[in-house]
Amino acid sequence: MSEIIAAIDEMAAQQLFDTEVAALGTQSTSGSSSLGPFGVSYAVSGTLSNGTVDLIAPATVEIADLRLDWHVDLSFQLDIGDFIPDIHIPQVCVHIPCVGTVCTPKIDIVWPTVTVPVSFGDYLLTTVDLGVALSLAGGVWKVEGIVQGVPSLQFGASTAALLAAIGLAVSAAVAWVPLIGPFLAVLAGAVVAAIGIAGLTGLLGPIITPFVSGTRFPITEVPALFEVLPASGPFDPAVFVTVDSLGAEIQHNPPEDELVVLADITA
Repeated sequence: MSEIIAAIDEMAAQQLFDTEVAALGTQSTSGSSSLGPFGVSYAVSGTLSNGTVDLIAPATVEIADLRLDWHVDLSFQLDIGDFIPDIHIPQVCVHIPCVGTVCTPKIDIVWPTVTVPVSFGDYLLTTVDLGVALSLAGGVWKVEGIVQGVPSLQFGASTAALLAAIGLAVSAAVAWVPLIGPFLAVLAGAVVAAIGIAGLTGLLGPIITPFVSGTRFPITEVPALFEVLPASGPFDPAVFVTVDSLGAEIQHNPPEDELVVLADITA
């Protein structure tokens, strides 16, 4: 037989979602990727917040305007010689009467490779759909909402701001290099152009999307051995039923849409 174990309306679902999102806290990861033509290592963190819950029959929980605050620390290797030609001044010798041959030194300036660190943070809003997943582990049925698919993350103006930050970081990273001063603006501009918006979105998308995609939000837990009546005395023990299977669906029960958890039970 099927029984209703739990039913929550949108207001209760909103309160539950807000609590679960807050419990997730800050998540972080690190790795390596590419930033335009450069190899780059990164450490990125993200925190989810807000979001408006909409229950949609028969089985979708939509979260609109889910906010993700993110921060990334980048470190990439910049070979200055890729943008500014090395300087090679050959030795020149002249013969001076009564003095002899005088030669200028041979000058070779090979630009170094430098590490450019960049830190940047921003936020974005996205809308995601949660599917309802059910699983049995350790004698407990778990009901969870799981983000379906890969949401669209729009970075917008943040990518342009990050490009500007990279240009400033390049200038700061090479300011100590002798003779580089006159070339700073040219170098920073060339690096920014080489990376471009496509390079930034190509980096940010794959490393930030996992903070949203596939995220699980616990909804409720149901013991497989479910107590339906508590003990009322020494000769009147508690009554339990076995939850053999669990199902979940969104039902429109006017005036509210509700998330309903149904159980097949045996006494």
